[in-house]
Amino acid sequence: MQRYEAEVTIRTAAGEVVTYRGDGLGPADVPGDDLLDGAEAAALAQHPTAQIVSSRVRRG
Repeated sequence: MQRYEAEVTIRTAAGEVVTYRGDGLGPADVPGDDLLDGAEAAALAQHPTAQIVSSRVRRG
């Protein structure tokens, strides 16, 4: 198991900037792009019309 940390900043349709952060455990062999895609999708699920300002995922 590998520890991961994610941070995604979005700008909502109303212009508000919101940052979502999360961490957790997952398989060690998951590609970084897959983790990033998942973190971005989770943030956009909360605000479907938002735009991603920045995002990152790192192994902890």
